[in-house]
Amino acid sequence: MDLGIEGRVALVSGGSKGIGFATAQRLLTAGAKVMIVARNAQTLEAARGRLAADADDRIEALSADMTDEAGVASAIQATVDRFGPISIAISNVVGHVIDPKEAGPHAGHFEDVAPADFMSEFKQLLLSAWYLARGVIPAMKEQGWGRIANVGSTVAREPRWELPHMLPNAVRPAVAGLYRGLARDLAPFGITVNNIMTGSIATERNGDYFTWLAAERGVDRGEMLAQMYAQGPIRRPGKPEEIASLIAFLSSDRARHVSGQSIAVSGGRSRHLY
Repeated sequence: MDLGIEGRVALVSGGSKGIGFATAQRLLTAGAKVMIVARNAQTLEAARGRLAADADDRIEALSADMTDEAGVASAIQATVDRFGPISIAISNVVGHVIDPKEAGPHAGHFEDVAPADFMSEFKQLLLSAWYLARGVIPAMKEQGWGRIANVGSTVAREPRWELPHMLPNAVRPAVAGLYRGLARDLAPFGITVNNIMTGSIATERNGDYFTWLAAERGVDRGEMLAQMYAQGPIRRPGKPEEIASLIAFLSSDRARHVSGQSIAVSGGRSRHLY
C-alpha cells in the first residue's frame, strides 16, 4: 500500500533499537527520509549501518538526549540541515530507571519512589514529547501537513496492577492528555497527533526487564511470562514491527482523518471498552 510519504522527512527518537528501529525501517520502505536519534552513539551507528543497506541516501543518525530541550533542538536542526523541514515526528522515549543496576524500566511501588524519581519520569515521558512537538510544529504549519506520534503504553488508560509501575501509571495518562489537546489545536493546519499504547512487546529491553522481575520474585521466567501472556487472547508478546506498521500508517497521507487518538496495540489484552 502506498502511504503517500515518499520524500517526507521523519525524525524518530529511540531509533537505534526495538520499536524505534522498526519504525525507521518501515518509514524508509515507504520512501521517507529518516533521522534516527538515540543516546548511545555506538548502538546508533550500528543501527544506521543496518538501515543504510537499502536506503543509504535517506537515512542519518544523531546521538542526542531527547529528554533535554537542547538535545531535542539539536536533533531537529540536524535533521533540517540534512534533509529539510520535518513532516513526521515520532516521540519514543523510555521511562526512568530507579536503580541503574536493574534492567527493568521504571520499576517501583509508591513507597519505593522519591520525588526526584517522579520528576525524572515526568521529564523522560512528558517533557520529551512536549519538547519535540514544540520544535517541529512551526515547520509543519508552514507545510500545511504533519504527523506527530508518541510510543506510549496501555497504562495510560489501564494500569498494570500486577507490575510495580507506579511512575508510568502516573505520567503516561498525562502524555495522552497532552496529545489529545494538541490534536485539537493542530487540526486546522493539516497536522495529526496520535498516541500508541503498547502492551508487552518483545524488545531487548523488555526481555531484560522480565529477567530481572522473575529473579526479584523468585519465580521461573518462562512460567511467569506464560501466565502473563495467557491473560490476552493472542497469548504472545507483540513484535516491534507490528507497532511500526501502525505508526507508519498514522504517519501516512492515508490517515489524515485519524487524530487525537490513543490506540491500544496489546494483542487484545486491554480490558477497557474504549
